[in-house]
Amino acid sequence: MNPKDFQDWQREKAKELFTFSHKLLETAKEIGDHHLAEVEYSMKNAMATAKSAAKNDLSKLKDLQEEATKEAAKRAATYQKKVKSLLKDLGENAADETEKHLEKVRHSLVSWLEDAESKMPSHADKLSKVVHEMSTTGQQMFQEGRRIVNQVADSAEKNLDELVKKASSGKKSKGASKESTDSPE
Repeated sequence: MNPKDFQDWQREKAKELFTFSHKLLETAKEIGDHHLAEVEYSMKNAMATAKSAAKNDLSKLKDLQEEATKEAAKRAATYQKKVKSLLKDLGENAADETEKHLEKVRHSLVSWLEDAESKMPSHADKLSKVVHEMSTTGQQMFQEGRRIVNQVADSAEKNLDELVKKASSGKKSKGASKESTDSPE
């Protein structure tokens, strides 16, 4: 690689790192905004709870706690989906960039081997083919690994969602049976 190509490559790398760091900053800002909204909601809920407690209004306090619990579950699910989406986008972008650089490296290696073929003794073409096949296989393995990781992550999320649904439906059914046993006959 000549010095001018190396400088161009360094400039390209610096631009890519700047872009990626900007994406990370944007993601952190979005997550921070969500946390700020959660803090504001919690403060509002705490004020309403404190007022009810000060007035000794236990039924309103109980209603506020139930409403806060339901709202917290909804907000947590929304937060989980948002963060997952942001992290998945970051992961996809990083994997795309890595794949692009692997392709450049593979191309450079193949070009170098093609240039070297004329300077090497016989059987150099066989070595060139082996290296070319190895680099192509490596690239395919990277893509397949990426696909498998995404598939496993999606499956784990689906299983987690099903587990949460089962747990929440189990609590609801226990609460309904408890209410029916608490009522006087």
